[in-house]
Amino acid sequence: MKSNNHSFITSFLNYIKNVRQYSSHTIRSYSHDLDDYYSYCINNYGEKEFVNLDHTAIQSYLQYLSKRGLSAKTLARRLASIKSLYKYMLINNMIRTNIAKFVKTPKTNRELPHYLSLKEAKDILSLPIGNDKEILRDRLILELFYATGVRISELIKIHLKDIRLEENLIHILGKGNRERIVIIGSEAKTALLNYLEILNENNANDQGFLFPPIRKNKNNTISPKTVFNIVKKYLKIVSDDEKLSPHSLRHTFATHMLNNGADLMAIKDMLGHNSLSSTQIYTHLQPEKLKKVYQQAHPHAK
Repeated sequence: MKSNNHSFITSFLNYIKNVRQYSSHTIRSYSHDLDDYYSYCINNYGEKEFVNLDHTAIQSYLQYLSKRGLSAKTLARRLASIKSLYKYMLINNMIRTNIAKFVKTPKTNRELPHYLSLKEAKDILSLPIGNDKEILRDRLILELFYATGVRISELIKIHLKDIRLEENLIHILGKGNRERIVIIGSEAKTALLNYLEILNENNANDQGFLFPPIRKNKNNTISPKTVFNIVKKYLKIVSDDEKLSPHSLRHTFATHMLNNGADLMAIKDMLGHNSLSSTQIYTHLQPEKLKKVYQQAHPHAK
């Protein structure tokens, strides 16, 4: 059953789209999760009883998913979607009690981010060779991911007016409509200048996006899928790790910054993380640095 048949779910999806300005990918994930949960509830309890359910209904749903073989990570994501919905419904007086707050999130073994070594990073940045528009575009996409740690959803929304070349800065509109400034180094700036040189006014769309769409679309900018495929093509050349994705370049940015002594709080701000806990996972990716600190600081290390 589709979520647009249910006013409260439709209202929630409109909220995260128009107010929170979540990416289309995130909205689709929420829609899928909530459709499945709602269908389970009306099939087992009836549509009229949905707003009167208690927390055991959510627990029963999670058990149902577990029996279907879904991982703890997937269960945690589904529950997060459900919790967000009930929180929204409570704030907007659609329900009297947030039953989801009584349900504990399943414990998951958090997988460490996949990232490129320094050599692999250098290799991938050297791959786009040539001066035609597509090659210069690809080179800039790779450079911006590695130089700034932006997300795909942020990269495709960069406007030409967001770029402050004289200051080596780009204005980014991130998750939850939060704004931040990212810095570009010399390599990324060179790639940007070379790309802008051939991005004449006829090629730039009416919205003035840095990366116009290959084919005209409603968003007037390059699609996330196109960017994903571009980056994935180059990743396959430098690494056999099938789990690498464009987001891995964001992880690479953070890991290399941390390994070279960058402050964790500074990295948090550069990545646009809302919480330091999201950034702290990168501290688990530098065993050699931790060994060095231990050798220097612990009384019994030597």
